Amino acid sequence: MNISSIFDIQHGMAAMVLGSVRITPAFFLLPFLSSSVVSTTIRMPVIMLIGLSLWPHPINALPLEQTADFFKILAQEAFIGLILGVTFALPFWIMHAIGSIIDNQRGATISSTLDPMTGVDTSELANIFNLFAGALFLFGGGLTLMMEGFTRSYQLCDPFLTCSPPVAPVLGLLSYLATKMMILASPVLAALLLSEILLGLLSRFAPQMNAFSISLTIKSLIAFFILLLYFSPVLPDAFRALWPGADRLNIWLLKDVTSSPIS
Repeated sequence: MNISSIFDIQHGMAAMVLGSVRITPAFFLLPFLSSSVVSTTIRMPVIMLIGLSLWPHPINALPLEQTADFFKILAQEAFIGLILGVTFALPFWIMHAIGSIIDNQRGATISSTLDPMTGVDTSELANIFNLFAGALFLFGGGLTLMMEGFTRSYQLCDPFLTCSPPVAPVLGLLSYLATKMMILASPVLAALLLSEILLGLLSRFAPQMNAFSISLTIKSLIAFFILLLYFSPVLPDAFRALWPGADRLNIWLLKDVTSSPIS
Protein backbone atom coordinates (compact mmCIF):
# COMPACT_ATOMS: atom_id res chain seq x y z
CA MET A 1 0.00 0.00 0.00
CA ASN A 2 1.40 3.42 -0.95
CA ILE A 3 2.22 5.61 2.06
CA SER A 4 0.67 8.66 0.37
CA SER A 5 -2.72 6.95 0.28
CA ILE A 6 -2.62 6.68 4.07
CA PHE A 7 -2.23 10.46 4.38
CA ASP A 8 -4.99 10.95 1.80
CA ILE A 9 -7.33 8.86 3.95
CA GLN A 10 -6.25 10.85 7.01
CA HIS A 11 -6.98 14.18 5.34
CA GLY A 12 -10.31 12.86 4.06
CA MET A 13 -11.41 11.75 7.54
CA ALA A 14 -10.32 15.08 9.03
CA ALA A 15 -12.27 17.00 6.39
CA MET A 16 -15.30 14.80 7.04
CA VAL A 17 -15.09 15.51 10.77
CA LEU A 18 -14.62 19.27 10.36
CA GLY A 19 -17.34 19.53 7.74
CA SER A 20 -19.78 17.56 9.87
CA VAL A 21 -19.23 19.57 13.05
CA ARG A 22 -20.88 22.73 11.69
CA ILE A 23 -23.87 20.83 10.28
CA THR A 24 -24.52 18.30 13.07
CA PRO A 25 -26.24 20.65 15.61
CA ALA A 26 -28.94 21.59 13.09
CA PHE A 27 -29.70 17.92 12.44
CA PHE A 28 -30.01 17.31 16.18
CA LEU A 29 -32.11 20.40 16.98
CA LEU A 30 -34.60 20.33 14.09
CA PRO A 31 -37.63 18.27 15.19
CA PHE A 32 -38.19 16.49 11.86
CA LEU A 33 -34.55 15.30 11.82
CA SER A 34 -34.41 14.03 15.41
CA SER A 35 -33.43 10.48 16.30
CA SER A 36 -37.07 9.50 16.83
CA VAL A 37 -37.85 10.40 13.20
CA VAL A 38 -34.60 9.60 11.36
CA SER A 39 -32.40 6.80 12.68
CA THR A 40 -28.78 7.51 13.54
CA THR A 41 -27.52 5.00 10.97
CA ILE A 42 -29.11 7.12 8.24
CA ARG A 43 -28.60 10.56 9.73
CA MET A 44 -24.83 10.42 10.36
CA PRO A 45 -23.84 9.38 6.80
CA VAL A 46 -26.10 12.13 5.43
CA ILE A 47 -24.42 14.69 7.71
CA MET A 48 -20.96 13.56 6.60
CA LEU A 49 -21.83 13.65 2.90
CA ILE A 50 -23.36 17.13 3.21
CA GLY A 51 -20.37 18.30 5.22
CA LEU A 52 -17.90 17.09 2.60
CA SER A 53 -19.92 18.62 -0.24
CA LEU A 54 -20.05 22.04 1.47
CA TRP A 55 -16.46 22.10 2.77
CA PRO A 56 -14.87 25.16 1.08
CA HIS A 57 -11.21 24.09 1.09
CA PRO A 58 -9.21 21.30 -0.54
CA ILE A 59 -8.92 18.19 1.58
CA ASN A 60 -5.12 18.28 1.60
CA ALA A 61 -5.12 21.87 2.96
CA LEU A 62 -6.09 20.86 6.50
CA PRO A 63 -3.66 21.80 9.29
CA LEU A 64 -3.06 18.27 10.53
CA GLU A 65 0.56 18.95 11.45
CA GLN A 66 -0.44 21.06 14.47
CA THR A 67 -2.90 19.31 16.78
CA ALA A 68 -3.72 22.55 18.62
CA ASP A 69 -4.73 24.27 15.39
CA PHE A 70 -6.94 21.36 14.40
CA PHE A 71 -8.81 21.32 17.72
CA LYS A 72 -9.12 25.11 17.67
CA ILE A 73 -10.82 24.90 14.29
CA LEU A 74 -12.96 22.04 15.60
CA ALA A 75 -14.14 24.06 18.61
CA GLN A 76 -14.90 27.10 16.45
CA GLU A 77 -16.86 24.99 13.98
CA ALA A 78 -18.87 23.44 16.83
CA PHE A 79 -19.75 26.87 18.22
CA ILE A 80 -20.78 28.22 14.82
CA GLY A 81 -22.78 25.06 14.16
CA LEU A 82 -24.63 25.51 17.45
CA ILE A 83 -25.57 29.08 16.48
CA LEU A 84 -26.77 27.89 13.07
CA GLY A 85 -28.74 25.02 14.62
CA VAL A 86 -30.48 27.35 17.06
CA THR A 87 -31.22 29.79 14.22
CA PHE A 88 -32.81 27.07 12.09
CA ALA A 89 -34.73 25.53 15.03
CA LEU A 90 -36.04 28.86 16.36
CA PRO A 91 -39.23 28.95 14.19
CA PHE A 92 -40.15 25.44 15.36
CA TRP A 93 -39.62 26.39 19.00
CA ILE A 94 -41.90 29.41 18.50
CA MET A 95 -44.66 27.26 16.96
CA HIS A 96 -44.28 24.72 19.76
CA ALA A 97 -44.49 27.49 22.35
CA ILE A 98 -47.66 28.88 20.74
CA GLY A 99 -49.41 25.53 21.05
CA SER A 100 -48.13 25.04 24.60
CA ILE A 101 -49.31 28.40 25.92
CA ILE A 102 -52.73 28.08 24.26
CA ASP A 103 -53.21 24.62 25.76
CA ASN A 104 -52.01 25.92 29.11
CA GLN A 105 -54.52 28.77 29.09
CA ARG A 106 -57.43 26.57 28.09
CA GLY A 107 -56.50 24.00 30.76
CA ALA A 108 -55.61 21.15 28.42
CA THR A 109 -52.12 20.46 29.75
CA ILE A 110 -53.62 17.90 32.10
CA SER A 111 -53.64 15.52 29.12
CA SER A 112 -50.08 16.03 27.90
CA THR A 113 -48.60 13.34 25.68
CA LEU A 114 -45.17 12.41 24.35
CA ASP A 115 -44.21 14.34 21.23
CA PRO A 116 -42.88 11.77 18.72
CA MET A 117 -40.79 14.43 16.92
CA THR A 118 -38.98 15.87 19.94
CA GLY A 119 -39.32 13.03 22.45
CA VAL A 120 -40.51 15.33 25.25
CA ASP A 121 -43.79 15.60 27.12
CA THR A 122 -45.97 18.15 25.38
CA SER A 123 -49.59 19.15 24.88
CA GLU A 124 -51.72 18.08 21.93
CA LEU A 125 -51.89 21.49 20.27
CA ALA A 126 -48.13 22.00 20.60
CA ASN A 127 -47.59 18.63 18.93
CA ILE A 128 -49.96 19.57 16.09
CA PHE A 129 -48.24 22.93 15.59
CA ASN A 130 -44.85 21.23 15.54
CA LEU A 131 -45.98 18.75 12.89
CA PHE A 132 -47.55 21.57 10.88
CA ALA A 133 -44.31 23.58 11.04
CA GLY A 134 -42.25 20.61 9.90
CA ALA A 135 -44.56 19.88 6.97
CA LEU A 136 -44.62 23.53 5.92
CA PHE A 137 -40.83 23.79 6.16
CA LEU A 138 -40.25 20.69 4.03
CA PHE A 139 -42.97 21.53 1.51
CA GLY A 140 -41.83 25.16 1.14
CA GLY A 141 -38.22 24.39 0.25
CA GLY A 142 -36.82 24.68 3.74
CA LEU A 143 -34.05 22.15 3.14
CA THR A 144 -32.77 24.17 0.18
CA LEU A 145 -32.88 27.29 2.33
CA MET A 146 -30.94 25.47 5.04
CA MET A 147 -28.23 24.40 2.58
CA GLU A 148 -27.98 27.99 1.34
CA GLY A 149 -27.58 29.08 4.95
CA PHE A 150 -24.71 26.66 5.50
CA THR A 151 -23.04 27.83 2.30
CA ARG A 152 -23.45 31.46 3.34
CA SER A 153 -22.00 30.67 6.77
CA TYR A 154 -18.79 29.41 5.16
CA GLN A 155 -18.55 32.70 3.27
CA LEU A 156 -19.02 34.72 6.46
CA CYS A 157 -16.94 32.50 8.75
CA ASP A 158 -14.14 30.69 6.99
CA PRO A 159 -13.03 27.63 8.99
CA PHE A 160 -9.37 28.67 8.73
CA LEU A 161 -9.98 32.24 9.96
CA THR A 162 -10.93 33.41 13.42
CA CYS A 163 -14.65 34.17 13.49
CA SER A 164 -16.23 36.33 16.18
CA PRO A 165 -20.02 35.87 16.40
CA PRO A 166 -21.63 38.87 18.15
CA VAL A 167 -22.99 38.16 21.60
CA ALA A 168 -25.99 40.53 21.54
CA PRO A 169 -28.17 38.56 19.05
CA VAL A 170 -27.45 35.34 20.93
CA LEU A 171 -28.45 36.88 24.26
CA GLY A 172 -31.60 38.36 22.70
CA LEU A 173 -32.77 34.98 21.45
CA LEU A 174 -34.93 34.24 24.50
CA SER A 175 -36.60 37.64 24.33
CA TYR A 176 -37.27 37.20 20.61
CA LEU A 177 -38.75 33.75 21.20
CA ALA A 178 -41.11 34.97 23.93
CA THR A 179 -42.12 38.08 21.96
CA LYS A 180 -43.01 36.25 18.73
CA MET A 181 -44.81 33.54 20.67
CA MET A 182 -46.98 36.05 22.51
CA ILE A 183 -47.71 38.06 19.34
CA LEU A 184 -48.83 35.03 17.32
CA ALA A 185 -50.84 33.55 20.18
CA SER A 186 -52.37 36.87 21.31
CA PRO A 187 -55.75 36.54 19.49
CA VAL A 188 -56.49 33.24 21.20
CA LEU A 189 -55.09 34.41 24.54
CA ALA A 190 -57.23 37.56 24.46
CA ALA A 191 -60.37 35.52 23.77
CA LEU A 192 -59.51 33.08 26.55
CA LEU A 193 -58.89 35.95 28.98
CA LEU A 194 -62.29 37.42 28.14
CA SER A 195 -63.93 34.04 28.68
CA GLU A 196 -62.18 33.76 32.07
CA ILE A 197 -63.64 37.13 33.09
CA LEU A 198 -67.14 36.12 31.98
CA LEU A 199 -66.88 32.78 33.79
CA GLY A 200 -65.73 34.62 36.91
CA LEU A 201 -68.78 36.88 36.75
CA LEU A 202 -70.98 33.84 36.17
CA SER A 203 -69.62 32.08 39.25
CA ARG A 204 -70.11 35.29 41.26
CA PHE A 205 -73.79 35.69 40.39
CA ALA A 206 -74.60 31.98 40.03
CA PRO A 207 -72.46 30.20 42.65
CA GLN A 208 -74.52 27.04 42.36
CA MET A 209 -73.08 26.55 38.86
CA ASN A 210 -69.55 25.16 38.98
CA ALA A 211 -67.69 27.42 36.55
CA PHE A 212 -64.58 25.24 36.64
CA SER A 213 -66.43 22.19 35.36
CA ILE A 214 -67.60 23.99 32.23
CA SER A 215 -64.55 26.21 31.72
CA LEU A 216 -62.50 23.57 29.88
CA THR A 217 -65.26 22.96 27.34
CA ILE A 218 -66.07 26.62 26.81
CA LYS A 219 -62.45 27.76 26.52
CA SER A 220 -61.62 24.89 24.17
CA LEU A 221 -64.51 25.84 21.88
CA ILE A 222 -63.46 29.49 21.91
CA ALA A 223 -59.79 28.68 21.29
CA PHE A 224 -60.46 26.40 18.33
CA PHE A 225 -62.99 28.83 16.87
CA ILE A 226 -60.40 31.63 16.93
CA LEU A 227 -57.79 29.26 15.47
CA LEU A 228 -60.13 28.39 12.62
CA LEU A 229 -60.47 32.08 11.81
CA TYR A 230 -56.79 33.04 11.73
CA PHE A 231 -54.81 29.81 11.43
CA SER A 232 -54.82 29.53 7.64
CA PRO A 233 -54.45 33.23 6.67
CA VAL A 234 -51.91 34.17 9.37
CA LEU A 235 -49.78 31.33 10.74
CA PRO A 236 -48.27 29.92 7.50
CA ASP A 237 -47.02 33.33 6.37
CA ALA A 238 -45.88 34.19 9.89
CA PHE A 239 -43.94 30.93 10.09
CA ARG A 240 -42.29 31.55 6.72
CA ALA A 241 -41.27 35.02 7.88
CA LEU A 242 -39.36 33.39 10.74
CA TRP A 243 -37.23 31.26 8.42
CA PRO A 244 -33.58 32.34 8.68
CA GLY A 245 -32.63 33.31 5.15
CA ALA A 246 -29.01 33.23 4.05
CA ASP A 247 -28.95 37.04 3.97
CA ARG A 248 -29.84 37.19 7.68
CA LEU A 249 -26.87 35.14 8.83
CA ASN A 250 -24.57 38.16 8.80
CA ILE A 251 -26.47 39.30 11.91
CA TRP A 252 -25.44 36.12 13.72
CA LEU A 253 -22.03 35.49 12.19
CA LEU A 254 -19.40 38.15 11.80
CA LYS A 255 -16.01 37.41 10.28
CA ASP A 256 -13.09 39.08 12.02
CA VAL A 257 -11.23 40.33 8.97
CA THR A 258 -8.41 41.73 11.07
CA SER A 259 -7.51 38.34 12.51
CA SER A 260 -4.78 36.12 11.20
CA PRO A 261 -5.46 32.66 9.80
CA ILE A 262 -5.59 29.81 12.28
CA SER A 263 -3.45 27.50 10.23
